Amino acid sequence: MCNVLLSIILAAIGSVAVLLVNEKRAKHLAMILTIIIALLLAQPIIEGVSKPYTENYVLPGLHAIGADFQIRVDALSALFLAITGLVFIAVAWAASWEIEDRPKLYLALMLASEAALIGVFSAWNLFWFYLFWEFTLLPMFVHILYWGGERRVYAAYKFFVYTQIGGLMLLVAIALGWLYGAHSFNLTDFAAGITVAPDWVKAAFAWLTLIAFFIKMPVPPFHTWLPAAHVEAPSPSSVILASLMLKMGGYAFIRITLGMVPYMLSMYLPFIGMWAALAAAYAATVAIAQEDFKRVVAYTSISHMSMSTIGAAIWAMGMGNASYLGFVGAVFEMISHSFVVGALFLLSGVIKHYAHTRRIPSIRGLAFVVPILSSVIMIAIFAGFGLPGTSGYPAELSLVASAAGMAKVTSAGVIVLAFLLLAIATVTGYLVWDAQRMLFTKPPIKISEVKFYHIGPILYLLAISIIIGVLPFLVMGPLKIAVTQTPINLAGVIG
Repeated sequence: MCNVLLSIILAAIGSVAVLLVNEKRAKHLAMILTIIIALLLAQPIIEGVSKPYTENYVLPGLHAIGADFQIRVDALSALFLAITGLVFIAVAWAASWEIEDRPKLYLALMLASEAALIGVFSAWNLFWFYLFWEFTLLPMFVHILYWGGERRVYAAYKFFVYTQIGGLMLLVAIALGWLYGAHSFNLTDFAAGITVAPDWVKAAFAWLTLIAFFIKMPVPPFHTWLPAAHVEAPSPSSVILASLMLKMGGYAFIRITLGMVPYMLSMYLPFIGMWAALAAAYAATVAIAQEDFKRVVAYTSISHMSMSTIGAAIWAMGMGNASYLGFVGAVFEMISHSFVVGALFLLSGVIKHYAHTRRIPSIRGLAFVVPILSSVIMIAIFAGFGLPGTSGYPAELSLVASAAGMAKVTSAGVIVLAFLLLAIATVTGYLVWDAQRMLFTKPPIKISEVKFYHIGPILYLLAISIIIGVLPFLVMGPLKIAVTQTPINLAGVIG
């Protein structure tokens, strides 16, 4: 049994076990399980991923339709599995003090969510991929609905409806590919089978999956569900949503849409790149007007995920070194985003706990009264805009270099580069401005200094960001392998 399957089983069993013990032991058990799972999921990266690892479990009744339970860990999935394990440690840590109402149920749903996310990033069969994909919605829906803020019902149902629309599109796309293709859900067989499907099936699959994954990431204009969900969700849940659930969309866009049917989108890829660049700049601009710190982080998240989409689109264009840098930038940006935005969302929870508000104009003079919290805010802000020495710097540098390479070949690349630079500059500007208002505006508010246990998970995530920023080869090594292991399916023909 591979470590990935063992991790899924441990998380699933743990989600039941935490309900059977008292609250204190449930918190300890959840923390221990997330650490064990993180160690298990880190093994592929530590040992190297030069060869994909595959396990196949034949299931009676499902084998006939090509729906065996199949796990495959290559360099791309190994990276997303590793960040899943690392992020959930911070989530369990933060939840242990922030969630006071029915914490056992919250932790049970958290572990169930981890099991489903591991399944999404490791399943090599679209039947199981879709089941895991849909199951991730349920714990998050309950987290928002039960532990959310004043408008939690509206936010929870808006989250559910939007993501279910995307899920239905994905289901239709998979069903069409299976019916007109290889009659197998195995990703390798599915990709080969869809090349002989009618052109309308290929086109439907391409556009249905693209929109489904853009809703999940989300890329504007499919983003309106996200700010509401983040604002109302408890901050540990916002970390699960931003750091991992949004990555499902980015991972699947690379693995499925661009990996299987890029030939159906080839003439539209420059437009998709421009769309994503405009979306990144738009989200960054909207963030300027936000007064709730959590909404600022939510729009920052949208901008960063749109930047990742730019890199993925350039990768699929087949522009040599620019495409290589596009792939590296897209995945690196998502990895960096997982830790940095996770830290920022946890920071919003700490600020709310101590200042009793997240309104930036109401938070003043923190640098004069709470130097420890102020230092954490500054480090998080630096990481948020990709200061050299943090993980965002090599990620954004790769994206800018790939866009510059595209600009040498096509005029669309000039537009992509211009709006990408505008987005990066805007994110930097408003994050620094928000930090200045919260830290140095007088008169200072009355606030007590933070406890280390409360900022511990934030420092943990920021430490990972800094380690990756200082030692980018830790990510670049697996990414170089991932580029070769994630081929674009060029076998399809039109007509």
